[in-house]
Parts: sequence; structure tokens; C-alpha cells
Amino acid sequence: MEEKHYSLKHRFAFGAVTAALFCFTLLVYGPLSLYVTGNDEMWFSFRSLLTPVTVVALIGFVVMTLLLSLPKGAFHKILCCLTFGISLGLYIQCSFFNISYGSGVLDGSQIAWMDYTTYGAIDSAMWAACIAMPFALFMVFKHSWRRVLIVAAVIIIITQVAGLSLDLYKNQNSLDKLSHEVTTEGMYELSDQDNTLVFILGSMDKEYYDEYKKDHPEIEKQLSGFTEYTNTSATGSDSLVSIPAMLTGEVYKKDVKYTEYVSGAWNANNAFDVLQKFGADTRVYTDDKYFGNAAVRKVDNISDRANDKDAYKVIGSTMYRYTLYKAVPHYMKQLFWMSLSDYSSFKSNNTFNSDADDKFFADYDKAEGFSYTDKYPAAVRVYNLKGAKAPYRITSSGEKDPDGTSRKEQIEGEFSYILKMIDDLKEHGKFEDARIIITADNGNEDINQHPMLLYKDKRAINVYRTSEAPVTLFDLPATLASTVTKDYKKIGTGLSFEDTEKSTPNRKRYFYRSVGSNAQSRIEEYLIDSAKLDSKTIKLTNSYLLNGGVVENYELGKELTFTEDETAAMYCKSGFGQTNGWRTIINGKTAQMEIPLADLPGNLTDLHAFFNVLNVYEETDCVITANDVTVYTGKLGNDVRNHGLNFLIPTDVIGRDKTIRLTFNFPELHEDTDVMALTSFKIYKQ
Repeated sequence: MEEKHYSLKHRFAFGAVTAALFCFTLLVYGPLSLYVTGNDEMWFSFRSLLTPVTVVALIGFVVMTLLLSLPKGAFHKILCCLTFGISLGLYIQCSFFNISYGSGVLDGSQIAWMDYTTYGAIDSAMWAACIAMPFALFMVFKHSWRRVLIVAAVIIIITQVAGLSLDLYKNQNSLDKLSHEVTTEGMYELSDQDNTLVFILGSMDKEYYDEYKKDHPEIEKQLSGFTEYTNTSATGSDSLVSIPAMLTGEVYKKDVKYTEYVSGAWNANNAFDVLQKFGADTRVYTDDKYFGNAAVRKVDNISDRANDKDAYKVIGSTMYRYTLYKAVPHYMKQLFWMSLSDYSSFKSNNTFNSDADDKFFADYDKAEGFSYTDKYPAAVRVYNLKGAKAPYRITSSGEKDPDGTSRKEQIEGEFSYILKMIDDLKEHGKFEDARIIITADNGNEDINQHPMLLYKDKRAINVYRTSEAPVTLFDLPATLASTVTKDYKKIGTGLSFEDTEKSTPNRKRYFYRSVGSNAQSRIEEYLIDSAKLDSKTIKLTNSYLLNGGVVENYELGKELTFTEDETAAMYCKSGFGQTNGWRTIINGKTAQMEIPLADLPGNLTDLHAFFNVLNVYEETDCVITANDVTVYTGKLGNDVRNHGLNFLIPTDVIGRDKTIRLTFNFPELHEDTDVMALTSFKIYKQ
């Protein structure tokens, strides 16, 4: 009977089960579970991780099975027992035995490792017990130890599958990370036959264009063929709201996370599906946060960097280093800690920078203007430029002045290059057949509802005219679709800019304004049904509160942001300013947060709180209390700028309502003073 156990068939069966436990725990469960529960730090989607994990796990399983099965006798037993013990240790360490070192989830560069001697000793004892366990079973159950270990291995694998499935279900909305990248490919390449150029100037209010025209009366002659639409309403009050709506026709109402909104907007059928269907080469140059992953198959200069063959190497190597950092014993973690920047290091060398108009202009000159190709019948190019958006850094000649310029100079610089590009089209005989749109993402006066709009249709070359037609920039999708087909009535509003000339002056148009701060951040919907666009004549019809006004119970360890998703804003009661898509600013002498917890932390001594600080505006004293107990006293300065705000919250201050009430006090300051800018926070078990 004992000889039978040493046959190759039985060694292979036992070796395969042991190898499966090891490979599934370290190579499958490790990276997948860590992604699902901590994907805020990762730029790639869950699907992108599956390919390298599958390949590595299969190769690892085959190699491990052979290594465990081919040896005979005692060496086979020792190898299998040792592998089982290590697998058990990896599972327990990764799932139950880790602690948070300092403020970083991944970054071990600032960890005082020697401060964790007691934990290190306990952790080492756990590992010693795990490794000794299969050898002890062998000594106690000499004839059935293999069956015991096989059953234990199957139970552990099933437990991991069940836990991973539950985590996937709970976090399914956050798995489709926006891993696309806006590239500069084809930026100055146009079609030899048919072209549509769209220039979206940031915050270019109609009033600013009127001022520019007054200073440059020659502009009407230079833009002969254009129609100036003087009664144009924006889609939204700021670019975070307006640009995706202009491109897709879909409205952001803060009922879901911003990233979920843009993902859904690009998944829906829109003008870019029509342009693609008719063979137009379509490229959009703007910030990548305005795109969902579906844009990869609709817009030609957007690529999914997570699907690049080189990206798999980056994803695989960094994720497995992260897994080892989480899974190995305490005293080995120093070998595997990593910087958060490792996850964002994979970038192509032609990534579009949405805030570098000077480079855009300089590269245009370097390319010696547009080139024209017969590779496609039509080209659509959308360029999002700074326009009238502060801070002003562009000179009237289109160069960058780091010391600053003025709004007037910057607008002149923007138009100098737009006119140069129009002249390029004229010199190459492409102007007459081109469609050109010069507009803004939104206005910048009153409630930002009145942007400029100039439109040149195909073969319009003779005169500069004005029109009071009731246009909305929600008409842009239909206008783009109309360049390739007459069947565009189901796209956006169904009206092109030209179609609006036949509309009645009181055509119904909608405008969406982002307002409010703290938990009262919201989108207001306005109805425009008159020819006038001032805020006195438009009507507030609806208000959409952040997250539907629901304050979710906070799960310890989850990082929440003050960026476009605003997941942290629901807990802010006072003192936290509007996020504007990238940060919040604490203003005044006090600021308050109220954070209901999903679960009490248990019998722990402390919770660790960390606030990621983007900037400190006032180097002043700061006192933070948690449920009226002082938890932080210090001076805001370079240390906070560089390392964020870190403090401990004793668990005994948390009452039966399971709520943490944080109050930030700045006793030296006056009211209405900007103190510091924050991008995210998290509270986690120490």
C-alpha cells in the first residue's frame, strides 16, 4: 500500500493538488483579491489583469506540478509538505494577518520597519505554525495525511473562490477602470477630401469674443464664410459637465460617480458611432477623464494602454510585487515594497497634454502645418484649448510665459494660431470643402450659460454673418453626424446648427450648472425657453444632489476622493469648498466631517486617518478633534504638504451611533481664508 503512494500517478495527483493550492493562492487569488479591494491605486481595469494572471498561473501550475511530482520518497514528502505550509501562510497573511504600515497602501519608502518588532515576532510565529502543520499531520496520520491535506487544500481554494466572488459582486461598479489614453497621433493630419475641425476654447464667453472682435475688427474678414450664433447656450457650467455632454449628448446628474457617468455616456450610441460607420477618421484632443473605455473603439487617437503587449508586462510585474508585499512575512516585506508611481509609470511617449497649448502650437509649427492624406475619405478633429481659462500663461503670439499674461493676451494667442490653421487650409485648397466650428466648453459670466459659437459649413466662403437662432451646444453631436450622413435625427437633439435657423425663438433648451459644496454638491437643471440668455429669464426646473442625497456608511480602509467622483464630499458638513473635479479647499476657521461607519472596528486601540494634501495655503496651527477628543495638534507646513495629514483616532471615542465627527480648527485664521487643498482621505485599522 505504501509503495502505491509513491507511484508516479499518485505523486502526480498529490503534487498537482498541492501546486494548485500554491499557484491559486499566490498567482490568482493574491493579485485579483488585492485589485478588487484596493483598486483606487491602479490605472488598469480588472479585465486587463486577467490575461497576465491566467498566463502566469498556468505556467506556474505546470512547473510546480512537475517539481513536486518527479522526486521520490522522502524528498517528495518534504517538498509537498513545505509547499502546503507556505501556501497556508500566504493565504492567512494576505487575507487576515496584514496591518497598515503608515499612510501608504503600497508605498513602503517611509515605513519605520523597526517600530513593528512585536508584530514581526507574532507574524513569524504564525508562519512557523503554518509550515509545521503539514509535517505534524504527516507524523500523526501516517497513512492518511495526504488525503487530509488534499481535503484541506480543496477547502482553502473553495474559500478563496467564494471570498473573491463576494468581493467581485460588492465592487463590480469599480472594476472597469478607465485605462485609456488620449494620444497625439494624427493631430496635424487631415483628409485630402473632407475635413471637420472643432476648436473648443475653455471658458470663452460670448462677451469675451465680443471684446476680441472690438479690438480686432479685421476678424470678420479673416473668418469670411462663418456664421456667428449669438444666442447659443452651453450644455453645462464647467468643463467637467459640459465637454462630455457636448461630445456624447449625455448629461451628468451626480446620481452616479463621474467615472461611471462617462463610461455609460460613451457606451451609448452617439455621433462617433455614426462617424465611424461612414469611415471618418475621428480624433479628439482633450483631457482623458472625459472619455469612457468605449471611446477606444470610436475615437481613433484613444488607445487602451492596458491592452498593449508591453502593458501586460508592467501590470503583471507590479501586481505580483504588490501581492508579495502583502503575502510574505513581515521581515521579508522590505524586499518587495513599491512606490505608488510604479503603477502609473507605463505611459506612451505621445500622450496628449490637455493643458499645454504652447506645445500644441509649437508642434504645429514644427510639423510645418497640416499634412493631407488619402488614407480616409473624411477627417474630424476636435481640439480642446485653454481659451479664456485661467491661469493666463499664453502670450499673444501663442508662446508660454511662466510669469503670467492676461486674459486678453491669451485669447489673442489662441486666435492667432486658429487663424494660422485656417490659412493653412486656404493655401492647400481645403478651406471651401471644410467645416469649422469655433466654440467654448461653457461661458464664464453670469452663470456660465452663454459661450461663443462660430460655424462654417461646407462651401460657405463669402461672407461673415450673424444669427440669433436658438442654438444649444447639445446640437454639436447632430452637427458632427450631419457631416457624413443625412440620417442624423436620432443623434443628440436631432438638430444641426444649421437646422436651428428654422426653430422658433422660444425653442426649449436645457443647461446644467454645477453648484454647492460639502455634501450639498449638486447639478441644477435650467430651462431656456426664450430668446434671452441672461439668468433672470432662464428657469430652474430641477436639482440633482450628489449621490441622490444618500450618505453611505463608510467602509474602513476605503480611499475616498475629492476629485471628479467626489466620493468623499458626502461626509463633509461645512468648510469644504466645491471640488471642481480635482480637489477641495478647506476655507475658514473650522471645517467639519461626519462619517458613519459600516461596522465598528472591534477591540482595537486606534484607527489611522490619512488626508492627502495637494497644497497648503496658510502655514498655521491646526487642531483636529474626533467626537470632541483632540487627535491632532500641529502646524501646517512642508511636512503636511509632502506627507499629508496623519493622525490616530482612539476607538473608544466612537459611540453607539458608529459615527466619527471630525472638526478641523484653525484658531489663528480669519473667516474666508483658504487653508489647504485636499484630494482624498481614508480611515483604516491600525
